[in-house]
Amino acid sequence: MQQKLAYAGHVLRGSSGRNALVILEGKIRGKRAKGRPRRMSFDNVRQWTMLKDYNEVKRNAGDREAWRAITRQPSTEEDDT
Repeated sequence: MQQKLAYAGHVLRGSSGRNALVILEGKIRGKRAKGRPRRMSFDNVRQWTMLKDYNEVKRNAGDREAWRAITRQPSTEEDDT
């Protein structure tokens, strides 16, 4: 989980290019499969960091020290991913 959060911070800062950011945000065009909607990667990041919205996550990811402090103490809630 810490590696995923570290990568998410890297992507949100824009260090890995636009395509990775589009994928993390879940803004891919096209048809979705039938059934229950899939969980987006960004939902996991929000849950693990316990931050409420995209702007707050993006702002904290921009400040490397703040992001490290947040990712060192991720949420202990288990998820089904």
